[in-house]
Amino acid sequence: MRTRPLTELAAHELRPLLDEEAGYWSRELFWDFGDVSSAVLGGIERRTLAGRVAHDGRQPVAYGYYMTDSARAVVGSLFATADARGCGLEEALLDAILGEAQGLAGADRVECQTLFSTAAGADFRFARAGFTGRRRHYLVRDLGEPLLPARSTFRLRPFRKDDVAAAAAVIHKSHARSLDAALNLTYSTPVTCRTFVETVVLRSGCGRFDDAASLVADGGDGCLGVILASRLSRYNGHVCQVSVAPEMQGRGLGAQLVVACLQAMATRGLRSASLSVTVENHRAYDLYMRLGFRLKKEFAAHAWVRPPARIEIPA
Repeated sequence: MRTRPLTELAAHELRPLLDEEAGYWSRELFWDFGDVSSAVLGGIERRTLAGRVAHDGRQPVAYGYYMTDSARAVVGSLFATADARGCGLEEALLDAILGEAQGLAGADRVECQTLFSTAAGADFRFARAGFTGRRRHYLVRDLGEPLLPARSTFRLRPFRKDDVAAAAAVIHKSHARSLDAALNLTYSTPVTCRTFVETVVLRSGCGRFDDAASLVADGGDGCLGVILASRLSRYNGHVCQVSVAPEMQGRGLGAQLVVACLQAMATRGLRSASLSVTVENHRAYDLYMRLGFRLKKEFAAHAWVRPPARIEIPA
């Protein structure tokens, strides 16, 4: 088995592997992976996507990639065909990808969430490379099951595009000194939170944005809470983000937002809803369990910073 950089590959060579991957994540996670596959092919065609591919002499059988911005490198999908899976091939690719990403000049931070990984030994590889990681769960709820009404009665309304700044502010405040903010630079500043909201709302960065199931809780002092939702496939909705202002937490607003979001999804004909949560975020995890979500896949969030800096995990 030989490996080579993705930049040496023609798009048509990788297409069969990407088609198999799209089918796999559709079955496993109810996630239409077509937009991601198209973006990967576009990066290969432009010779701009960094990563590696394993080739069995006839065709590519595994690949992984990473992307960079001004502040970090982010490791993306790591996938092997059914015949090549479980033989350590994905782990070997991951070792090479992490070595490249950690060696980049000017990239002093590397992150990855292994939701889209078929590598059983990925967590060990990240730990060996000096990453800090925490377990996350991808949860799914059958929208055909009864949903208990929320007890709180905050005023909710549909999310509007002019809510981006207010939503970003609530998301940032709710993540201050949190585990998720330590592992994901997205939550670290008001600017990165705004970029995240714009990516979800304006650029379909997490499936097609669902403006009917995305809601804002208004109060006398502005936005008290927000839930952002999308469609990952024809029948599966996704809760991209739930955030409640710190001073309003513990009053049932989070539950009210989630219940209203799920009701909107069900009304529009969706059959299931999914979300991701850090296992150590006990308040959020317990809420989702009470609302009928169940484990679909366990994965992890990993982050590394160039020494002597280090990831500060809150007590």
